[in-house]
Amino acid sequence: MKHNLIVSSLLFSAALLSTTAIQAADQPQLKPAPLHEESYTVDSLYYLPPPPKQGDAAFENDKAAYRNGFKMKGSARWKQAAEDADLHLANQAKVWSQALGVNISETSTPKTWKMLGELLVVGADYASNRAKQHYMRVRPFVVFNNPTCRPADEAALRKNGSYPSGHTAFGTLTALAFSQAKPERAKELMKKGYEFGQSRVICGAHWQSDVDAGRYVGATEYARLQTLPEVDKQIEQVKAELHQ
Repeated sequence: MKHNLIVSSLLFSAALLSTTAIQAADQPQLKPAPLHEESYTVDSLYYLPPPPKQGDAAFENDKAAYRNGFKMKGSARWKQAAEDADLHLANQAKVWSQALGVNISETSTPKTWKMLGELLVVGADYASNRAKQHYMRVRPFVVFNNPTCRPADEAALRKNGSYPSGHTAFGTLTALAFSQAKPERAKELMKKGYEFGQSRVICGAHWQSDVDAGRYVGATEYARLQTLPEVDKQIEQVKAELHQ
């Protein structure tokens, strides 16, 4: 079955409304069209186990990870976590440029820029959405009543489920997709993808188990994209652009 890369205006509007849930109110809506319809993602609610509960050993690990992350407040790593958290496309281009070894911009690398925006929609929103909406897990900064690395985001995050981490799903997906397009930078990209997820724990926006689940969601979405011939073509175009 052929899946169009450009969705109808009605679907696109719905995607934009949905993606605001992962952003603060002062951030603009994500504009790139997604790589596929939301219904084409693998249902995260079906394959993920429930998040840890109070009293579980895994939840004790979550709390310990949060405390260790909060100790970094004000450090260079805390500031990196704040940078990673900002989902403006221009900021994410900056975040991923160093690991990619190429400056990503709308003018110099338009195909890479476009794909990054599309990965942002399907990774940070579509892939994790079903489980997030079902569990509506309370975020660690709410439980501990401490600030995150990006206080401006907190009002929106309070209304959005913590499990799994959409940021982490996007980071893992992006690291994998960019590694496919530029394999000689795979080690740098995968390191960045891992750090991107851990930034959510350091930031106080997600529990460690949210991040662990988000990595699996990102990998699952990457596998799903491999079934789309249009995405294969797009990866090849990005690969050519990055090797000019």
